[in-house]
Amino acid sequence: MKKFLRCFILVLTLFFQISTVSASETLSYVPENPEKALIIIHGYGQSGAQMQWMTNRLKDTLKNTAFYYPTAPDSAPHHGYQWFVIPILGAEMANMKMYERMLNDAVDNVVVLHDLVDEIHNDLQIPYENIDVAGFSQGGLMALLTGLTNPNPLGRVVSLSGVPLLLTEDFGEDMIISEPEILLVQGDNDQVIPINSIFMTQQTLESLGFQPQAETIRGMAHEINPRALQKMIDFLQ
Repeated sequence: MKKFLRCFILVLTLFFQISTVSASETLSYVPENPEKALIIIHGYGQSGAQMQWMTNRLKDTLKNTAFYYPTAPDSAPHHGYQWFVIPILGAEMANMKMYERMLNDAVDNVVVLHDLVDEIHNDLQIPYENIDVAGFSQGGLMALLTGLTNPNPLGRVVSLSGVPLLLTEDFGEDMIISEPEILLVQGDNDQVIPINSIFMTQQTLESLGFQPQAETIRGMAHEINPRALQKMIDFLQ
């Protein structure tokens, strides 16, 4: 566990992309008379704008679906934005307390995503069960938290190369109030989030009574390649 936490936190602190979008800004693509909605959550150091490329890849297959791209409320130390703080490099970051701090920060910020879910429901009159959530890297964990803790049950959740979900003293079974269908996708060549992340998340979810679909993509690094995207499309359809 310590070796895993040290590895993924270390690499995440070095992995970021430049962003010029404002914190908490949400970009969207809304077709005429949408029947469903998909919230797509960015990773560390990114913004909602950097996930918008997915609209052109998804709109022809996920028809009548509105796409939303929120930006995290907190600025990352270098560039872009973050959903939760990654500890400063140091020996102490490898222990469970550092993970607990990250998860607590993530739980605080998931409120932003709950509010977005309500906004979509109210503005477009889309039933909650027709609202799905997907996320990449940090966003993968945020997607899981959104689906599991939303007061109104959502449809499906997809974690793409996501930071692992672990139970902690402050985040336990009592906080799980919804039961969405869940897909986990990760590449076996991911140098940012180690491959055993998907198995750790799967184990956590199974301990809570879920039966997540887990897909490992051979050769995929820390990215969303066409095979991963197809897995997501098949699941959401």
